[in-house]
Amino acid sequence: MKSYNWISNVREKLELDSDNKAAIVIGIHRSAVSAHKREKVKYLSEPQCEKVAEILGLSVEEVLIDQAMERASTTKSREAWKKIKEALIVVPRDGIEPPTRGFSILCSTD
Repeated sequence: MKSYNWISNVREKLELDSDNKAAIVIGIHRSAVSAHKREKVKYLSEPQCEKVAEILGLSVEEVLIDQAMERASTTKSREAWKKIKEALIVVPRDGIEPPTRGFSILCSTD
């Protein structure tokens, strides 16, 4: 997703009336919003990804990987990040925790 879309999502989620207010919340200079909008700046920094994820209720990994995909300079790298993203996001089936793939944790209260 383009970096400006993340800024727009923050603006929408917080019901802000300007991109400048979204910039302040995320921690970027207001002139940076224009650069993101014109795609002169193509991705968010790691701290900005962390803030966006917090605001939108997403995992930091999801936003970081998405922006890594935007930074990727080759199709092969972009596809590798896409596979990593797909492997990372696990959705429980019918409210049941996903299988542990053969691993188990033994907890003791001794």
